[in-house]
Amino acid sequence: MSEESEHDWATELSAAERVEAVALTVSEPRTANWIAGEADVAHETATKYLTRLVDDGKLSADTRGQQTTYAPDPVGQYLIEMRELYEDHSPDELATSLEEMNDQIRSWKMEYDVETPNELRASLSSAPDREDERARREAARKWEHLQTRRRLVEDALRLYDRFPREQHTAPA
Repeated sequence: MSEESEHDWATELSAAERVEAVALTVSEPRTANWIAGEADVAHETATKYLTRLVDDGKLSADTRGQQTTYAPDPVGQYLIEMRELYEDHSPDELATSLEEMNDQIRSWKMEYDVETPNELRASLSSAPDREDERARREAARKWEHLQTRRRLVEDALRLYDRFPREQHTAPA
């Protein structure tokens, strides 16, 4: 980060806003020290605001030994993503997306003659070569991702039953 952008960061956002911005965007659990460094605040300041974020349900905290790590709450993230799908896509767009995901999963099931991503991983020993092993491992990873996305899309579609929005026509 350049000195000028650090100055903007520190003057435009409060310490609490900086801690929240950093903590809610980490891709893996991080310690208060790491978050404090990224947010340009003292460790004690970061810990105070991280505790609030945990209490508010925005973060989860995991303590092992003397070290606590923080990460975005998975339920909160799921709900945010589901709401974004609901607000940004029509039911027809979501249904089309769901069909595409289902088609891809069906194709992996047929291609590898398995029913789950873990069965696909277990089939690595029957792969004819390293390239096929890599392809199977990658397909299993993508399959798990699609299963999560599929649940999100299904839940977003259910929101339309509970909270219909006739005026909703935003393009994907």
